[in-house]
Amino acid sequence: MIAVIGTFSLTEWRALLRGRFPFVWFVVLPAVASAILGPALAGIGAGGETGRVTIGFGIMFCYMTVNYVGRALYREFDAHTWRRTATAAPLPSGYLAGKCLAVLVIGVTQLIVFVAFAVTVLGLPMHAGAAAGLAQLTLILVPFAMTGVAAGALMFTLIRRAEVFFSLTYLILLMLGALGGALVPSAQLPRWAQVLGWFTPHYWAMRAIDQTTVGDGSWSVVLGSSALLFLFAIVVSAIALARFDFRKERYSV
Repeated sequence: MIAVIGTFSLTEWRALLRGRFPFVWFVVLPAVASAILGPALAGIGAGGETGRVTIGFGIMFCYMTVNYVGRALYREFDAHTWRRTATAAPLPSGYLAGKCLAVLVIGVTQLIVFVAFAVTVLGLPMHAGAAAGLAQLTLILVPFAMTGVAAGALMFTLIRRAEVFFSLTYLILLMLGALGGALVPSAQLPRWAQVLGWFTPHYWAMRAIDQTTVGDGSWSVVLGSSALLFLFAIVVSAIALARFDFRKERYSV
Protein backbone atom coordinates (compact mmCIF):
# COMPACT_ATOMS: atom_id res chain seq x y z
CA MET A 1 0.00 0.00 0.00
CA ILE A 2 2.68 2.51 1.04
CA ALA A 3 4.78 1.68 -2.03
CA VAL A 4 1.77 2.21 -4.32
CA ILE A 5 0.90 5.54 -2.70
CA GLY A 6 4.53 6.70 -2.83
CA THR A 7 5.02 5.73 -6.47
CA PHE A 8 1.95 7.49 -7.83
CA SER A 9 2.38 10.46 -5.49
CA LEU A 10 5.94 11.02 -6.70
CA THR A 11 4.73 10.95 -10.30
CA GLU A 12 2.11 13.60 -9.55
CA TRP A 13 4.57 15.83 -7.71
CA ARG A 14 6.83 15.77 -10.75
CA ALA A 15 3.96 16.64 -13.07
CA LEU A 16 2.78 19.49 -10.83
CA LEU A 17 6.25 20.96 -10.46
CA ARG A 18 6.77 20.89 -14.22
CA GLY A 19 3.46 22.63 -14.85
CA ARG A 20 3.77 25.43 -12.27
CA PHE A 21 0.11 26.33 -12.95
CA PRO A 22 -1.08 25.26 -9.48
CA PHE A 23 0.76 28.26 -8.04
CA VAL A 24 -1.29 30.55 -10.27
CA TRP A 25 -4.66 28.97 -9.54
CA PHE A 26 -4.18 28.34 -5.84
CA VAL A 27 -2.26 31.48 -4.85
CA VAL A 28 -1.88 34.22 -7.47
CA LEU A 29 -5.45 34.40 -8.77
CA PRO A 30 -7.23 34.39 -5.38
CA ALA A 31 -4.64 36.84 -4.01
CA VAL A 32 -5.21 39.28 -6.87
CA ALA A 33 -8.99 38.91 -6.62
CA SER A 34 -8.79 39.49 -2.87
CA ALA A 35 -6.64 42.59 -3.29
CA ILE A 36 -9.06 44.08 -5.82
CA LEU A 37 -12.40 43.06 -4.34
CA GLY A 38 -11.57 42.52 -0.69
CA PRO A 39 -12.01 46.11 0.57
CA ALA A 40 -15.28 46.53 -1.36
CA LEU A 41 -16.73 43.27 -0.08
CA ALA A 42 -15.56 43.93 3.47
CA GLY A 43 -16.90 47.47 3.69
CA ILE A 44 -14.99 50.65 4.52
CA GLY A 45 -13.75 50.74 8.08
CA ALA A 46 -14.77 47.21 8.96
CA GLY A 47 -11.95 46.05 11.22
CA GLY A 48 -10.59 42.66 10.23
CA GLU A 49 -13.30 42.10 7.60
CA THR A 50 -10.81 42.37 4.74
CA GLY A 51 -8.97 39.46 6.31
CA ARG A 52 -12.20 37.49 6.41
CA VAL A 53 -12.75 38.10 2.71
CA THR A 54 -9.16 37.07 1.98
CA ILE A 55 -9.71 33.75 3.72
CA GLY A 56 -12.99 33.43 1.81
CA PHE A 57 -11.17 33.72 -1.51
CA GLY A 58 -8.71 31.10 -0.29
CA ILE A 59 -11.57 28.79 0.67
CA MET A 60 -13.26 29.26 -2.69
CA PHE A 61 -10.14 28.71 -4.80
CA CYS A 62 -9.04 25.78 -2.65
CA TYR A 63 -11.66 23.87 -4.61
CA MET A 64 -9.28 23.93 -7.54
CA THR A 65 -8.31 20.67 -5.86
CA VAL A 66 -11.32 19.20 -7.67
CA ASN A 67 -9.79 20.27 -10.98
CA TYR A 68 -6.31 19.02 -10.19
CA VAL A 69 -7.48 15.64 -8.93
CA GLY A 70 -9.18 15.29 -12.30
CA ARG A 71 -5.97 16.26 -14.07
CA ALA A 72 -4.07 13.64 -12.10
CA LEU A 73 -6.54 10.88 -12.94
CA TYR A 74 -7.18 11.81 -16.58
CA ARG A 75 -3.42 12.09 -17.12
CA GLU A 76 -3.29 8.30 -17.37
CA PHE A 77 -5.51 8.48 -20.46
CA ASP A 78 -3.71 11.47 -21.94
CA ALA A 79 -0.37 9.67 -21.60
CA HIS A 80 -1.91 6.34 -22.76
CA THR A 81 -0.67 4.57 -19.64
CA TRP A 82 -4.05 3.54 -18.29
CA ARG A 83 -3.95 0.07 -19.88
CA ARG A 84 -0.59 -0.61 -18.25
CA THR A 85 -1.91 0.59 -14.90
CA ALA A 86 -5.08 -1.49 -15.31
CA THR A 87 -2.98 -4.56 -16.10
CA ALA A 88 -0.79 -3.99 -13.04
CA ALA A 89 -4.02 -3.60 -11.01
CA PRO A 90 -2.65 -1.74 -7.99
CA LEU A 91 -4.84 -1.56 -4.91
CA PRO A 92 -7.54 1.02 -5.83
CA SER A 93 -7.36 2.76 -2.46
CA GLY A 94 -3.59 3.07 -2.76
CA TYR A 95 -3.82 4.26 -6.35
CA LEU A 96 -6.37 6.98 -5.57
CA ALA A 97 -4.49 8.06 -2.45
CA GLY A 98 -1.25 8.35 -4.40
CA LYS A 99 -2.91 10.31 -7.20
CA CYS A 100 -4.63 12.69 -4.76
CA LEU A 101 -2.01 13.16 -2.03
CA ALA A 102 -0.01 15.92 -3.75
CA VAL A 103 -3.17 17.88 -4.53
CA LEU A 104 -4.34 17.57 -0.93
CA VAL A 105 -1.03 18.88 0.38
CA ILE A 106 -1.20 21.85 -2.00
CA GLY A 107 -4.77 22.61 -0.96
CA VAL A 108 -3.96 22.57 2.76
CA THR A 109 -0.82 24.67 2.20
CA GLN A 110 -2.79 27.27 0.24
CA LEU A 111 -5.32 27.60 3.05
CA ILE A 112 -2.56 28.01 5.63
CA VAL A 113 -0.94 30.78 3.56
CA PHE A 114 -4.18 32.74 3.23
CA VAL A 115 -5.13 32.37 6.89
CA ALA A 116 -1.64 33.38 8.03
CA PHE A 117 -1.70 36.45 5.79
CA ALA A 118 -5.16 37.47 6.99
CA VAL A 119 -4.18 37.20 10.65
CA THR A 120 -0.65 38.64 10.57
CA VAL A 121 -0.95 41.30 7.87
CA LEU A 122 -4.63 42.24 7.56
CA GLY A 123 -5.36 42.23 11.27
CA LEU A 124 -7.99 39.51 11.40
CA PRO A 125 -8.47 38.82 15.12
CA MET A 126 -8.08 35.41 16.69
CA HIS A 127 -10.61 35.53 19.51
CA ALA A 128 -10.13 31.86 20.31
CA GLY A 129 -6.54 32.64 21.34
CA ALA A 130 -3.32 31.67 19.59
CA ALA A 131 -3.02 28.04 20.68
CA ALA A 132 -6.74 27.23 20.62
CA GLY A 133 -7.17 29.12 17.35
CA LEU A 134 -4.39 27.14 15.68
CA ALA A 135 -5.94 23.87 16.84
CA GLN A 136 -9.40 24.92 15.68
CA LEU A 137 -8.17 26.06 12.28
CA THR A 138 -6.34 22.76 11.79
CA LEU A 139 -9.58 20.90 12.51
CA ILE A 140 -11.27 22.92 9.77
CA LEU A 141 -8.70 23.48 7.03
CA VAL A 142 -7.57 19.85 6.71
CA PRO A 143 -11.02 18.24 6.34
CA PHE A 144 -12.20 21.06 4.08
CA ALA A 145 -9.32 20.43 1.68
CA MET A 146 -10.17 16.73 1.87
CA THR A 147 -13.73 17.44 0.70
CA GLY A 148 -12.45 18.98 -2.52
CA VAL A 149 -10.15 16.05 -3.21
CA ALA A 150 -12.94 13.57 -2.50
CA ALA A 151 -15.35 15.47 -4.75
CA GLY A 152 -12.81 15.40 -7.58
CA ALA A 153 -12.33 11.65 -7.24
CA LEU A 154 -16.07 11.02 -7.26
CA MET A 155 -16.64 13.26 -10.29
CA PHE A 156 -13.95 11.33 -12.14
CA THR A 157 -15.87 8.10 -11.65
CA LEU A 158 -19.03 9.74 -13.00
CA ILE A 159 -17.69 11.69 -16.00
CA ARG A 160 -15.95 10.00 -18.91
CA ARG A 161 -14.76 13.08 -20.83
CA ALA A 162 -12.14 15.40 -19.40
CA GLU A 163 -13.48 18.55 -21.07
CA VAL A 164 -16.85 18.05 -19.40
CA PHE A 165 -15.17 17.42 -16.06
CA PHE A 166 -13.01 20.54 -16.21
CA SER A 167 -15.88 22.75 -17.32
CA LEU A 168 -17.92 21.63 -14.34
CA THR A 169 -15.08 22.24 -11.87
CA TYR A 170 -15.08 25.98 -12.52
CA LEU A 171 -18.85 26.13 -12.10
CA ILE A 172 -18.59 24.19 -8.84
CA LEU A 173 -15.81 26.46 -7.57
CA LEU A 174 -17.82 29.64 -8.10
CA MET A 175 -21.24 28.30 -7.16
CA LEU A 176 -20.27 26.54 -3.93
CA GLY A 177 -18.06 29.44 -2.86
CA ALA A 178 -20.90 31.92 -3.34
CA LEU A 179 -23.59 29.78 -1.73
CA GLY A 180 -21.34 28.81 1.16
CA GLY A 181 -20.70 32.41 2.19
CA ALA A 182 -17.02 32.40 1.30
CA LEU A 183 -17.09 35.97 -0.02
CA VAL A 184 -20.22 37.46 1.55
CA PRO A 185 -21.38 36.14 4.94
CA SER A 186 -24.23 33.70 4.60
CA ALA A 187 -26.51 35.89 6.72
CA GLN A 188 -26.34 38.59 4.02
CA LEU A 189 -27.43 36.26 1.22
CA PRO A 190 -31.04 35.74 0.06
CA ARG A 191 -32.93 33.21 2.13
CA TRP A 192 -32.99 30.59 -0.63
CA ALA A 193 -29.20 30.92 -1.03
CA GLN A 194 -28.71 30.54 2.71
CA VAL A 195 -30.66 27.27 2.71
CA LEU A 196 -28.72 25.89 -0.25
CA GLY A 197 -25.49 26.97 1.41
CA TRP A 198 -26.11 24.60 4.31
CA PHE A 199 -25.41 21.73 1.89
CA THR A 200 -21.96 23.03 0.91
CA PRO A 201 -18.69 22.29 2.73
CA HIS A 202 -17.82 25.97 2.32
CA TYR A 203 -20.62 27.06 4.65
CA TRP A 204 -19.42 24.86 7.50
CA ALA A 205 -15.78 25.81 6.96
CA MET A 206 -16.54 29.55 7.01
CA ARG A 207 -18.89 29.11 9.97
CA ALA A 208 -16.10 27.60 12.02
CA ILE A 209 -13.44 30.03 10.79
CA ASP A 210 -15.70 32.97 11.70
CA GLN A 211 -16.18 31.45 15.14
CA THR A 212 -12.42 31.10 15.66
CA THR A 213 -11.55 34.57 14.41
CA VAL A 214 -14.30 37.16 14.85
CA GLY A 215 -16.56 35.00 17.04
CA ASP A 216 -16.11 33.87 20.62
CA GLY A 217 -14.02 30.79 19.77
CA SER A 218 -16.68 28.24 20.73
CA TRP A 219 -15.30 24.70 20.49
CA SER A 220 -18.78 23.22 20.01
CA VAL A 221 -19.28 25.13 16.76
CA VAL A 222 -15.83 24.24 15.47
CA LEU A 223 -16.04 20.57 16.40
CA GLY A 224 -19.51 20.24 14.91
CA SER A 225 -18.41 21.83 11.63
CA SER A 226 -15.22 19.77 11.56
CA ALA A 227 -17.17 16.54 12.11
CA LEU A 228 -19.49 17.36 9.21
CA LEU A 229 -16.56 18.12 6.92
CA PHE A 230 -14.79 14.89 7.84
CA LEU A 231 -18.05 12.98 7.35
CA PHE A 232 -18.56 14.53 3.92
CA ALA A 233 -15.00 13.68 2.88
CA ILE A 234 -15.20 10.10 4.14
CA VAL A 235 -18.59 9.33 2.60
CA VAL A 236 -17.74 10.86 -0.78
CA SER A 237 -14.34 9.12 -0.81
CA ALA A 238 -16.00 5.79 -0.02
CA ILE A 239 -18.47 6.22 -2.87
CA ALA A 240 -15.66 7.17 -5.25
CA LEU A 241 -13.63 4.13 -4.22
CA ALA A 242 -16.63 1.83 -4.62
CA ARG A 243 -17.29 3.17 -8.12
CA PHE A 244 -13.67 3.23 -9.28
CA ASP A 245 -12.80 0.73 -12.01
CA PHE A 246 -9.48 0.58 -13.88
CA ARG A 247 -11.21 -1.08 -16.83
CA LYS A 248 -13.49 1.88 -17.67
CA GLU A 249 -11.90 3.90 -20.42
CA ARG A 250 -12.13 7.69 -20.33
CA TYR A 251 -11.17 10.42 -22.75
CA SER A 252 -8.65 13.13 -21.97
CA VAL A 253 -9.69 15.41 -24.83
